Amino acid sequence: MRADELLTIYEIRAKEPQDLEFLGLGQKELLGPDLAGLHLEGDFAFLFFVHDFDLKPFLSAYPKLTIEAIHRLRYDQWRDGDLGGPLELGPLSVWPGPLGPAPLGDQKVLYIDPGLAFGYGGHPTTKSCLKFLVRLLAPKTLAPPSMTAALDLGSGTGVLGLAAALLGVKNVLGVDHSHLAVDQALKNVALNGLEERVKFVQGLAQDYSNVKGELLMANVPLFVQKDLIAAGAYDDRSYAIFSGVLTEEGEAFYAALRERRPFKVIDFERCDRWLTGLLEL
Repeated sequence: MRADELLTIYEIRAKEPQDLEFLGLGQKELLGPDLAGLHLEGDFAFLFFVHDFDLKPFLSAYPKLTIEAIHRLRYDQWRDGDLGGPLELGPLSVWPGPLGPAPLGDQKVLYIDPGLAFGYGGHPTTKSCLKFLVRLLAPKTLAPPSMTAALDLGSGTGVLGLAAALLGVKNVLGVDHSHLAVDQALKNVALNGLEERVKFVQGLAQDYSNVKGELLMANVPLFVQKDLIAAGAYDDRSYAIFSGVLTEEGEAFYAALRERRPFKVIDFERCDRWLTGLLEL
């Protein structure tokens, strides 16, 4: 989207989360071609339209839905400076947009168009996860571990999953509960020509805990981390990269995982309010 393109964002609330489920199906047919994106979050929905748009006639047929707020702003205001890259992480360069430089030598260039979803890689949690991913899969001295599969829970726009594939993982599955994030992640798969190696699906991370893979990446809040641990997401892995946990929640995360299985903290990083860790399992 152009930096000056106008967005109208409707913040919709439902009496129950299931009252919003119909919005996740046939979005364009229901709301027309001006619908740019949809994000569902519990009993809230955020609908993004290009240009000005009047949603009230449509919502008159759905009495269980109410408009909490209407935001009108330019795309660059929505991004709020998020497109400040590129990120240079050793052999990996993450370029915030559909166009960027061609790779040189052994350099891996990842193109991420965030669209209306969250992030191209500059958020502290994503960036620190990327650092550990590069350290694990592209070490400066030792040979990288052989990775046939990785699972990316809380995949957002696909940054970590796509980076893992570029760095050698043969098959990657990413999962996010946001329709908006998954739609954009699928576009980023095509943008990087990784359709044969990377898949993204919309759903709850907990429902995909047992998908096989030597590497687990989980950038999700503590309450989801605890559900994942209990569901066995950290079992039968060789390595894990976690984030989304506040620094003061770190010991609670480690305690929950310690009750489930042994692990070794290879390294960790505190960045802003967040704790990120690289674990050997």
